[in-house]
Amino acid sequence: MIVLSDIKLGNKILVTSALPYVNNVPHLGNLIGSVLSADAFARFMRINGKEVLFVLGTDEHGTTTEVRAMEEGLTPKELVDKYFVIHKNIYDWFETSYDCLGRTSSEANAKITIDIFNDLYKNGFIIENTITQLYSEKSKKFLSDRFVEGECPFCHALGARGDQCDSCGKLLEPNELINPVSKIDGTKPILKETKHLYIDLPKIEPDLMKWYNTTKSKWSNVAVGITEHWLKQGLKERCITRDLEWGIKVPLEGWDNKVFYSWFDAPIGYIGITIESIGDEWKNWWMNQDVTLYQFMGKDNVPFHAIMFPAFLIGTKKDYKLVNYLASTDYLNYEDKKFSKSKNIGVFGNDAKETGICADVWRYYLFRVRPETGDTQFVWDDFGSKVNNELVGNFGNFINRVVSLDEKFFELKKPKGSKKELIESVKPLIEEYKNLFTEARIRDALIKANEISALGNKYLQDKQPWITIKTDEALAAATIAECIDFSKLLAVIYYPFVPKGSEKIWQMLGEKENIVNVGINGAFSGVREETKLTKVGILFEKLEQKSIEEFKQKFSGERK
Repeated sequence: MIVLSDIKLGNKILVTSALPYVNNVPHLGNLIGSVLSADAFARFMRINGKEVLFVLGTDEHGTTTEVRAMEEGLTPKELVDKYFVIHKNIYDWFETSYDCLGRTSSEANAKITIDIFNDLYKNGFIIENTITQLYSEKSKKFLSDRFVEGECPFCHALGARGDQCDSCGKLLEPNELINPVSKIDGTKPILKETKHLYIDLPKIEPDLMKWYNTTKSKWSNVAVGITEHWLKQGLKERCITRDLEWGIKVPLEGWDNKVFYSWFDAPIGYIGITIESIGDEWKNWWMNQDVTLYQFMGKDNVPFHAIMFPAFLIGTKKDYKLVNYLASTDYLNYEDKKFSKSKNIGVFGNDAKETGICADVWRYYLFRVRPETGDTQFVWDDFGSKVNNELVGNFGNFINRVVSLDEKFFELKKPKGSKKELIESVKPLIEEYKNLFTEARIRDALIKANEISALGNKYLQDKQPWITIKTDEALAAATIAECIDFSKLLAVIYYPFVPKGSEKIWQMLGEKENIVNVGINGAFSGVREETKLTKVGILFEKLEQKSIEEFKQKFSGERK
């Protein structure tokens, strides 16, 4: 359980999203598990007056990339160039507010990866082991994990990869597979001796445990559970090299035919991407202990962020920043199924754009069902219900009613008389909202925002200015003025979730200063009297049941 008092935030907040593999199109579960969660959090911290650096990018090395490149008839470089553009377009369409966007295949990442490796090597944390590895006699090549498939030795599922079984989730070594087959040429590989480099995790473990015990109270429950499962089993030496051509070359004589395993250079990629984006300023973020680091990811990425990456940095014996809050989610599934591009099951990033439903609406629902305390489902009927009843019926409805009433009775000008009683009354709820975000409980923060918005609707309904205007114009004016001030506050607190909608409200209210610069504290000042309001139309369109049914069928996997 998170202990809020333990979270001591400085003014600089470093936010990372797990780097998605850039050999496919991300689906809604990928997006909410890391990218969008990190984005909402970064946006919140900005409106809460913090200096934020949000790092996003793509994981481009490894066997998965080589396998996919072979399947598509491309070189690995051509493949990652193709998919990087696809990923960037999807993140941009979803209004992701990254400060740094980069790639693990960059020169900057190669350099910092080699620097960190050299420090680990110098400090005695890199060891050499001779192992037997699967080898294809036909292709004259050692087969890395994802070049091999076979039967899982634990659950006996077929099609298990050489690094992990998707059925039971167990991490594997290729030579553990039963009846392995080469994905390159379809032959049965043989076992052959080869040398690899390993990181000596048992040697780093005492320092890792000391650090972990000081920070785990601020991690999500799923992150703690997975980490402690690994620690109870005892850390083992872990291979950090692979027999591939696509990757960062090992900088040691005699190791020219090896590259670093992608999960060595991928988390280091956060630093590499920062260097790629802001140059020498990177040390102000990654070697500054006054920074608070939040990292967002799905639960499958926890071991690499909770154990591997911290171990790499601890082993350098330099002053690298380690994660303060590890914010991991469970899985978002699709209508009781798993997302599958090949089977046309589920909505992927490019599909969302093509539906014609705006990004804010997708963002709202994904945050609303964010799997914070267990796996959740994307369900089309629930999507329609929550969007129509909450986003449109609560938040959007309040804003539209206020504008309509002001236009009808006060010529789209903010009347006089606001005592800001409504805004003042919700200050305790705003503090709860801020605390929930600080704990990275983003779904709960959205529910709190809805609770605050509902009080605006109740206030308007209780005061009934459309009736009081007939007998007490000043009272009706004060009521509408209060609601206009309240609209400004709502625009700010919904900004992390539906930024385009919030910016529309900002435009409507005639606000000149940037919404981030005004922030939560500035929103309590309200809107200047006599400000001319601008109609901006409906904030969010209702979802029609007919469309819901069509999309449910389209992405069900029952037709192509």
